[in-house]
Formats: sequence, C-alpha cells, structure tokens
Amino acid sequence: MRAVAVFAMAFSVLGAAHAQQPRAQPLVVEVCGKPVTYTRVPQRAVTHDVNITEMFLYLGLGSKLVGYSGISATKEIAPRYRAQLASVPDLSKKDMNLESMLGVRADFVFAGWSYGFRQGGVTPDLLKRYGVDSYLLRESCIHVEKRERVSLADGLIDMRNVARIFDVEKENAPRLQALESRIDTLAQRMKGVQQRPRVFVYDSGQRLPVTAGRFGMPHALIEAAGGENIFADIATNWPTGNWEDVIARDPEWIVIVDYDQPDAQGKIDFLLHKKELAQVEAIRKKRFFVMTYSDATPSPGNVDMAEALARKLHPERFAGK
Repeated sequence: MRAVAVFAMAFSVLGAAHAQQPRAQPLVVEVCGKPVTYTRVPQRAVTHDVNITEMFLYLGLGSKLVGYSGISATKEIAPRYRAQLASVPDLSKKDMNLESMLGVRADFVFAGWSYGFRQGGVTPDLLKRYGVDSYLLRESCIHVEKRERVSLADGLIDMRNVARIFDVEKENAPRLQALESRIDTLAQRMKGVQQRPRVFVYDSGQRLPVTAGRFGMPHALIEAAGGENIFADIATNWPTGNWEDVIARDPEWIVIVDYDQPDAQGKIDFLLHKKELAQVEAIRKKRFFVMTYSDATPSPGNVDMAEALARKLHPERFAGK
C-alpha cells in the first residue's frame, strides 16, 4: 500500500500538468442502476479487456487511450484496431494494476465487474479515491443489481454512454444509428419464428463446462438469431454448467468461444471425442458456430455475430439475401 500511496502523490502532482476539460454542465449517466456524475471530459483513459478496448476504439477515441490491460495472447484484438493500439502501453496481461494506471496518469477507466473490476481488488470506488472516473460495462452489472434481461442493445447503450462522457456523441451518432437499424432489421426478420433451435454455448472447461446464462451476451445473440439458449435458466452471465444437463437438453447447435487453450478446433475435437456427448444432436451432425471472445462479449462485433448466427439457424429467412 505504501507504493500505491507514493504513486498517488505523484499522480496528484502530474495530473495538474495535463489539461482537464471541465463540462459546461455536469453529465449524469445511469451506471448499474445508479446515477453517476461526470464533471469533466476525460483526457487519459485506460480500458480493460479486449471487447471493451474495441468498443473504445470503435468510437474513435484512440488518441485518449494511455493504457490497456486484460488482453492476453489468446484474446487478440480485431485486425482493424491493431494499428491504433500499437503504440499504447500494455499495463497488464491479466488483472488490473492500480499502480500502473496511476503511473500513466489515467483520469478514466472503462471496465466491468469480472471484466477487471472485482471486490477486494480495483473497484470504481477505489479509483474515485484517487480522482479517477470510471464507467461499468452494462452486461457486468448483473453482479451488483437485478436485471430483467440482456439484449444486443446493451452494447449500444454502453457505446452511447461512453461517447457522451467523452463528448463525441455527435460524431458517432451515424455509426451507432446504423448498428441500431441492423438490430431492428434482424428483429423484424426473426419475427414470428416458431421453431427455435436449442443452442449450447461452450466457453471453456473439461471437467465442467463454462457456459452463458441468460444474462450473458451470447444469450442475447442466440435470442436475436432465433435460437434458444439451453442454459437460459441460470440467472447470471458466465456460469459453470454440467455435462448431464447438456446431454438432457440435447442442443442442436453449439457455439464455441474461441479463446484460451485449447483453441476453437481443440474445443471442437474435445467435444467430438467426449463419449457421453455422442448422441447429442449437435455432436452427431457436427453443428458448430465459432465466435471470438470479443464477439461473444459486449462489443461492436455483436451485431455481425447475431446476423451470422441467424443465417445458420434460419437459412430459410435469408433465401436470396
């Protein structure tokens, strides 16, 4: 803690050296069900995790990024963002590091519960003590508040909120409106779907499978694509399931989240060679759909994934398209 205190002192001195941009009027944004007031436009941001970093760069805010963390070798950033990230310091491959964030004089952190923030570690309240504002990923709020559902619009809300905080809402309005229009178009295309294929999300794990519950972004992707998440009865975002339920619920498709070890093909091979799963329909028919970690978590790529999955689950609704 002494080292952190030293960094905090340095931060307070150096912080005055870079210009703050006060707002004409304080901005109030709802974050995890509570109003959060932003009195300045951030100038030195840090992001945690690859999907959150992609959101930030999608908004054209690369010049405001002074550091990032949580992007390991198995969570590669999408090619279109790599050039923007090339000269930005990598503060930590795994967990958030308070000292390194203070060391780059961050005045804003974009992360989420279990996406960097955790009780007993770095939290928004801790950052606030050092004068650092933050924003929490909407999907992650299930850890601190009750929610009715998660949807494709959650990521869109996050990006609009961050655009407001950084005063770039006007510049980003056309591209965010385009995403919203595609979400609406997909909803219309899937309207009236009677037969919803059963889908199992396989994130990781061999003894027990880590999957997506009804508050995880894959659930929203599956729902928007006209499918049914077989673990929709689990009221969190990324729970541990069990193989017995996978067998009993007999998924017709399996979504593979491609990150960590083994890679996507390794995960598919594991499932194909797991004897207990031999009679599961998706295994028998080898129906797999692969998503990157970023596309399976709230990110600008969610709409692309929902559209692509819908084409797999309901090709009849895209005939001639």
